[in-house]
Amino acid sequence: MACCQPTQAQTARDQAEAQLAYQQANASPSGQALRTSLSQQSKGFVGDGTFQFGALRTFDGRYRPIPGLRYHAGLQLVEVQDSIDIEETHLWSAASLRGFDVGDPEDKDTPVRRFRCRQVKEGNGGTRREFVEILTAIDAGPLVLGWLYSIALVPTPNGNRPLVATLMAGPGTIGAEPLRPLEPTQTAVLRLFGARADDVRTFAAANNLDYTRPADIARMMDHYNRKVVVK
Repeated sequence: MACCQPTQAQTARDQAEAQLAYQQANASPSGQALRTSLSQQSKGFVGDGTFQFGALRTFDGRYRPIPGLRYHAGLQLVEVQDSIDIEETHLWSAASLRGFDVGDPEDKDTPVRRFRCRQVKEGNGGTRREFVEILTAIDAGPLVLGWLYSIALVPTPNGNRPLVATLMAGPGTIGAEPLRPLEPTQTAVLRLFGARADDVRTFAAANNLDYTRPADIARMMDHYNRKVVVK
């Protein structure tokens, strides 16, 4: 098991790289350029662009409640209000955070939205680190399902480039294979479960789950993850 755990040296490197990424995102002139882009690209925010209560999850293992944050998917930036002066904000990139939460865990009526930094790969493009909204019950696998938000490459007839969401799936362990787009079909979903596909098919049928609904696919993955962990 020791070989599967991050070494102290690796953890220290991750923290150092995260700190450097944070400094670069907030220092002039690069920080000012990013803030200008945020103000000019109002359509790229996930949600309505207003600041919401949440929390940051940093590479040093801390959980930091935040008075307000908002996520710009086009720029892959989290803008965070300062805990003392909310008129001042700080910028966090995907390279500087393990993830972040949107919402209040004490609010039982509105589930917290969990965004985690993961390696992703689409088509023939290279692997990159981006924030993914996790839909499965746990963040770290064995399998995870999530939404990857981005700006549409092709504009609409009126010239707008809306936010689009791509369903992603793959190993939940950081450092494993990247998450890849998942086609919500029975064949593609069951392929994820390998030798346990029949068990998941039986579970899906017994619970009237729909292979085209992301929420139901997440339930199938949760079932699979519980079985694998128990074994």
